[in-house]
Amino acid sequence: MDTKGAVRINTWKIEAREIQEQLIKWRRWCHQHPGIGFDVEETADYIAAHLREWGVEVERGIGKSGVVGIIRGAWPGPVIGIRADMDALPIQEENEHPYVSKTPGKMHACGHDGHIAMGLGAAMLLARRRQELSGTVVLIFQPGEEGWHGAKAMIDDGVLVRHQVEAVVACHLGTLSPELALGQVGLTYGPIMAAVNVFEAWVTGREGHGAMPHNTIDPVVISAEIITAWQRILTREISPLYPAVLTVGQIHGGQTHNIIPAEVYLQGTIRYFHHEAGATLKTRLEEVMSGICSAWKGKYRLTFDQGYPPVVNDPQFTRFFNGIATSLVGEENVKVLEYPLMVSEDVSYFLQEVPGTFFLLGAGNPAADYPHHHSRFGFDESILWLGTALLAATAWQYTAEKIY
Repeated sequence: MDTKGAVRINTWKIEAREIQEQLIKWRRWCHQHPGIGFDVEETADYIAAHLREWGVEVERGIGKSGVVGIIRGAWPGPVIGIRADMDALPIQEENEHPYVSKTPGKMHACGHDGHIAMGLGAAMLLARRRQELSGTVVLIFQPGEEGWHGAKAMIDDGVLVRHQVEAVVACHLGTLSPELALGQVGLTYGPIMAAVNVFEAWVTGREGHGAMPHNTIDPVVISAEIITAWQRILTREISPLYPAVLTVGQIHGGQTHNIIPAEVYLQGTIRYFHHEAGATLKTRLEEVMSGICSAWKGKYRLTFDQGYPPVVNDPQFTRFFNGIATSLVGEENVKVLEYPLMVSEDVSYFLQEVPGTFFLLGAGNPAADYPHHHSRFGFDESILWLGTALLAATAWQYTAEKIY
């Protein structure tokens, strides 16, 4: 990176540090006012009001309840998107700090309140410098990340095409990766989070008394055999170079100890990074289930939800981002992750459409802190300025030197 670029990077660090208290204030307000799925209007109003305060052009109701801010530079140039998700989770908060959720049964238990604050911080800093900006920065505040396909809804509403977005950068803070200490940046040059599908299955037999099992078709025994056989798909039919997970999380069947039920219900998840592994899992789950049910005279039904695709970082953009992050935090604090994560994120939809990078920001101690989606989840707010600086500097530098 040239000297001019290095000076600008240092400027973002200084200016982001200067608004750290404001970032904390925004984060805590959002934490107190959580919304679930697409029901995030209070948060959307808050975001839109701040954007308008800084003279940022605002679009509302994109992807049902998303907010888009458009910062148009004084000079022509490329367009980059900064994405921040803004929904919470249906969890009753058990923390005791002074800014706990004001809504029973709803909580920011994954860090999206921090993402909102960093997105607002980047918007404020970039808006201040719009007269020096070449190109356009599109701030994408997205609802419905937690299983609602909010990213796809915003894309279907034209957020990328309408603004001719050419790249996207996004962040997830917290303790997701045990490889990252506080303030360290984690990235990959390919998959960073897994695809996920939820499956539901029903095994139907013939009900009867447990004392006379020969008169029944036992769906409990059939289900047990299916679950065991499914696990062999992972170890014998998918290459060990293609990581994959198959988890059965629910089994329901029967009402009492001595009656063999008519049906058993199963629910679980498959996760993978490579489409070949996903295709094998979906095909073979059904083939194995069909074969076992046929052998024992049972019937079955198996369905998969739409799921999220894997989150795959663009190598060229990630090399560019690595340079930005290294300038801000030092080479020793930028980690190319040895292991991608088996959790999922719908930022994957954006990265399917345009190149970009989804990076992790260490915001706590993975070994000691409560995990994401826990009723006592929290993160170290001291890194909010850093996430803001990373987003703002990446957007600025991309519009200045477009890497494609």
